[in-house]
Parts: sequence; structure tokens; C-alpha cells
Amino acid sequence: MASLTPRQLAGRQRRSLRAIRERLLNMAEAWDGLDQFNMGELTDLADRIEQVFGQLTTDDIEGQA
Repeated sequence: MASLTPRQLAGRQRRSLRAIRERLLNMAEAWDGLDQFNMGELTDLADRIEQVFGQLTTDDIEGQA
């Protein structure tokens, strides 16, 4: 298998993080009306993942290989 470029790796990981975020939000929704703490914790985690994939760039490593 060919090695991924930094750009391809970042793109693949952003897509994976988005999918994880959606799963966390679905999990949080299941707690709605049952336990607001668990719902909030899962939502906070999903929000943190959104921050990470928004910042996941290859600018720092483009020149490296």
C-alpha cells in the first residue's frame, strides 16, 4: 500500500472524526430526558472533536517528508 501524503492523512482523519462526532451526538440524544449529565458530557466531547478536526491541518508538516 502506498504511503499517504500528509494532506491525505489529515483528510482521512477529519472524516473519521466527523463520524465519531455524529456517533457521540446520537449517544447524547439517547440520554435526553434520562440523565442530563451524561448527555452534556457526550455533547461536550463531540464539540471538542469538532474543534480538533477544524484545526487538523497539514501546514506544519507540508515541507517535511
